This record gives sequence, C-alpha cells and structure tokens, in this order.
Amino acid sequence: MSKERFLTLEDIKQNIQKLKSFMRSNKLDSFYISSSDIFLNEYVPLPDCHRYYVTNFTGSTAEVIVPLNGEVILFVDGRYYEQADIEADPAIVEVYKCPYGMGLQTAMKEIIRERGLKNLGVEGDRIDISLFKEFSNLINVKSFNNAELTRVIDFKEITFDKLIRELPLDLVGETTLAKCQRLLNPGEAFFITALDSIAWITNLRRFEMPFQSTFRAKALATRDNVYLLLENIEGVVQCLEIEISVGKFSELENFLDLVTEYETTWKKFLGAETQKIEKVFYSDRSLNAADFQKLKKHFGEDILVNRSEGLVPLHASKNPAELKSMENSFNRGDQAIFETITWIKEQVKNGVHLTELDFFHKTNEFYKNNGALELSFKTISAVGANSSIIHFSNPSADVVIKEDELLLLDSGGYFESGYATDTTRTFLSGGSASNRQKEIYTLVLKSILHAQNAVFPEGTWGSVIDGVARQPVFKHGLNYNHGTGHGVGINVHEGGYRISTTSTVPLKENTVGSLEPGIYIPGFGGVRLENIMAIEKDPAINGMLHFRSLVLIGFDHDLINESMLSAEEIAWLETYERECQARGRSFKYRS
Repeated sequence: MSKERFLTLEDIKQNIQKLKSFMRSNKLDSFYISSSDIFLNEYVPLPDCHRYYVTNFTGSTAEVIVPLNGEVILFVDGRYYEQADIEADPAIVEVYKCPYGMGLQTAMKEIIRERGLKNLGVEGDRIDISLFKEFSNLINVKSFNNAELTRVIDFKEITFDKLIRELPLDLVGETTLAKCQRLLNPGEAFFITALDSIAWITNLRRFEMPFQSTFRAKALATRDNVYLLLENIEGVVQCLEIEISVGKFSELENFLDLVTEYETTWKKFLGAETQKIEKVFYSDRSLNAADFQKLKKHFGEDILVNRSEGLVPLHASKNPAELKSMENSFNRGDQAIFETITWIKEQVKNGVHLTELDFFHKTNEFYKNNGALELSFKTISAVGANSSIIHFSNPSADVVIKEDELLLLDSGGYFESGYATDTTRTFLSGGSASNRQKEIYTLVLKSILHAQNAVFPEGTWGSVIDGVARQPVFKHGLNYNHGTGHGVGINVHEGGYRISTTSTVPLKENTVGSLEPGIYIPGFGGVRLENIMAIEKDPAINGMLHFRSLVLIGFDHDLINESMLSAEEIAWLETYERECQARGRSFKYRS
C-alpha cells in the first residue's frame, strides 16, 4: 500500500544523521522505529509513518533498526523485496529480506544478538507492550515520547476532521449495548486502541484516514457504556451507550479521570446503576507501551488483565447482517472490477493509447461509480513486468499497455457499511497469450480452485489450506513469498483468519478472508488470483466446513491452458463460471 513520497534522499540522509546525533547524546547504540502510529495501526498516512523519514520506503509493512554505526536496517517480507530495492538507497539503507516464514520481529532480535547491541531507544507510544518486553529481555531499552523525537526530526503534523457516521442496525446486526454485555461482566472494563475494534463495538465509521473506514480514538468499554476519547468530532452520535470526550490523545490520564468520575458520580446522580471497575482487560499486541504505563498508574497493575487477541475473536466472527453487508459490498466491487477489465480489453482491441496510470485512474472511477465511499487500499494496477512486484505502487503514464501483456489488478473499496473488499484478477490485455503466460496463470488458477473447494473440520489450522493451495505450483518447482490468505473485515487485514505455511490460526465458521496464491517472475511478470471467502458449514458432509466465495468475477479464459486442468478442476471452474454468469460477470459466458 504505497503512498506519495514528500522527502528527498538528502532529507532522508539528514534525518538519519540527526537521529544518530540524538542517539550519541543518550548513549544509545541502536534505535527501533516502527511503521505504526500511536494506535499501532497498520494503515498509517505517510506523514505519520516515522519509518519513512529514515528509509524512503513507502510500503505498508516494515521494521527498522538504526544502528549508531553503519547503514539503517530495513526489514521487509517477501511482498516488498522488489519495492524495497527500488525505493531504499543502498548507500544508507540495508534491506534485510526476511525469508518466508520468518517474522520481521524475529529478524530484528537476531540482528540485535548478532551485532552485540546493548542500548536500544524506542518510541514508547509506537511499540506494543509485547515487543517492548521482548526487546527488554535482550537489551537495555530506553523509551522516548513523540515530543522528544519531534525535536530531532521534523515529523509532519496531520489533522483529521471527517464526519462520523452511525450505522443502522440492519448493516451491523447488533447494538453497542449488546456487544458490551456479551463481552463484559459487571465490574469489568476493556481498554481498546485497535481502531477496527473501536469501530466494531461502537458501530461507527468515519473514513478519517486514507483506505480506512475507522477513526482515531481511544476507548474504555464497560458493560453498559463505551467511553471514547477523540481529538475532534464532526457529526452527531445518537447511541445513548456511547459517551464522547474531546481531548488530546497524549493526555490519556485526563480521559481516565473523567471516565472514573462518570462511573462513580454522574451515574449515581442520574439514578443509574453504578459498579466499581474491578478488572480492566487490554491487549499487549494492540496497546502501546506508553499508554500501558498510564493504565497501570490510574487503575493499579493488580486489576489489569492481558487478552492478547483483544476483541478480534468477536468481530472476526460475522453475524448474518454483517455477512449480508459484505456480500452487498463485494457485489458492487465485483462490478467495478469487471467493468475495468472489460474496458481495458476493449480499448486495447481498438488500438487506443492507454497507460498504466490510465488503468489505475479508471479502476478508481469505476469503484466510485458503483458507490464506493473510499478505497480500502491503494489500487495495484500493474502492466507487463511490473506485475511481478507483489505490492506494485507506482503506476506510470510512461508505461503504455500493449497487446499480449499480463495485467494485474488488486483493488478494493468501502461502501456504506464500512466493511472492506479486496480482490485480485490477472488478465491478458488482448492479442494472444504466450505458452509461459498461460502456464503460470493456469497453475495459479489450479491453486485457487483447490483451496476454495477444500472441505475441512472446524479448527483446522490455516497452514493446512496453505499446503493445499501451494501443491500445484510446487509440482512445477515454483512458490510465492507471501501467505495464501488474510482475514477481511472493517480493515482489509483482520485477525482471526490466516492462511500461511506457519499459520496455527484455527479456521472457524462465519469468519471471512482471502485465498490469493500467485507466481511472480521478475522481468517477465506475475499472476495473482484472489477471492474472498466466508467459511460456513458444508451442506453435504456432516461436521465439515467449506469456503463460499463472496467474489464472483469470471477468470480470463484467454490465459487458461485447459490441457493442464484435471476433470475435477474443469468441473470446479465450470461451477464457478456459471455463478459468475448468473451475475453477468463471466468472460467465458458473455451475454
């Protein structure tokens, strides 16, 4: 998910030198900088992504260790190998390419050990408690706040002031009060900073930051209320269970004082039932270390209880209204994608001058025309060799679309319910596909067909389905450097569903996520096919689950070598194409 750069390489060099000077004065031999904001949010506007200021890397996910001596170390996974090489200057940034299956945090800890680093600086409000503790077990850690770092590097200030939206019950299926009472017993509270979890429990959306339907907030949920801390508010919230306080996020103590006063004084004054807070849950994966210290000071450490998964298990399991909302959103997203592919093929067939940037803009236009309020990530519109860059991010007006080329479109949007869509289709621009193009496309098609037709018992690890998906590409000596699937919900990446070689996440009914195998050949091109699946009970086999695709867009038969498909695969493909045909979105069966 790339963003527009606003710094020069000279700016980056100066920032590194300023940070190293700060490190010397504080007797540090290393400094950790994350990609997250103070909410540990994955989706951070570039001006608020401090990692960018010392690397020039714009991808969504990466980690950074700045050693006092030597180059900045940028840790990336397989999705960003090519992009990191393109954006990071090797004279000042060393790109550490984590092998598939090795987490970025594991790689950082290995580097700390290997280099014998002793004193690490961190931004306390941009590191989760879990990682802070892991670092502390390896090295002396000193925490700094945002104000201290802002005096070192000129981080840009950003403002957020979008209208807040309260969703009707028919889109979300459950009230805020019902969610609170399902989550908490009397006397219990949950401190929440994961933005998708706050949006879920409040049934509010704001589309405040690019590619998100969430809003910046901190929250304390009790059995009867959700108390929200916002820095500004535009719009009105009618829900009686939501209490809004406007103040600075850095002054969390003031907010907690107000909540305590309301719970113990105002509720009593209003004649409402009062209950002393005796237990406060938090997630060490989604709460920053600085806020954790403030919680301890306010409540006392004895009543704080870690629930690492936070609210994710609750909102990962979709109720019928949420599934219907997501189906409606995917129906419109599917239409935008089908219209884009149809338009591209017609333009190329008619000899119209068309560029990669035209492809990008036209896709976004079709989403808007089909009712999207916002995109769920920056559209990937890659042409030819660029399609091998897994998260390609720089569509160019200089790249002209010609016949016989692979085009990769990875796109998604938000519609009125604020649940993300995410779909990938690779297709032929026009003309005739080469044997190699057909081969890699058909192998990826076999992979997705096998995965989405799998039957499995509840609780099956995601790694099992990952193995099913990879078999067709393994048999041709190929592989791909990313997982096969991620959860999808209010954020385009949601926990509770993960399909990868290392996933021990149990697959459960009513969760929603992607299946997206691929093959990428640098200099030639790449193929990725992605459908989003809802997991449900299998109607034919008792006690088993299966996938139901929320995406119904036909595949490109100009790229399929049917001689590579078994009879079973052909039957699976035909069943899927007929479903797409019923919605007017099959390239094989065009009306």
